[in-house]
Amino acid sequence: MVDYGRLADKAKAMQDAAKDSGGRSDRMQYDPATFYQTVKAHLVAEINKANPELRKRSVPTLDRSFLPSFSGKFCFTFGMSLFCSVELDAQPERNRIKAVISGPPNGNEVGRREYLFNRGSTEPASYRSEEGVGTIVTGLNPGQIAEDIVSSILSGEFS
Repeated sequence: MVDYGRLADKAKAMQDAAKDSGGRSDRMQYDPATFYQTVKAHLVAEINKANPELRKRSVPTLDRSFLPSFSGKFCFTFGMSLFCSVELDAQPERNRIKAVISGPPNGNEVGRREYLFNRGSTEPASYRSEEGVGTIVTGLNPGQIAEDIVSSILSGEFS
């Protein structure tokens, strides 16, 4: 049986916390380092979900890359030709996760996505970067970011 009294107390506490947050009740704030660590955990889970299906179809798999020169980044490869690095850019007012893919013919950057978080709810869900490089995406949770990165690489729609 559900204890609605306890749930009502919890709802009241959440409303009080929202009022005390200085008017920021329309959005939830995340600690950038914690958010990034959660995205990394979801990336590992997505890679582990995708690899059995890739093996069944005799397609190269996604593999984690532990390069010491890339500390602070999560790096993985797709086969022998594509390399993806995912890193946190937690400068004040920027809070974003950058996913950059490099590949043939010369190992240069071939695509980029930036996932913004701790932003206002009025921003568009997705738009092209002002620099003309990549796509900027807002409003996704860590699991959705990981799914988007993996599915974009596998579908070739990483720009």
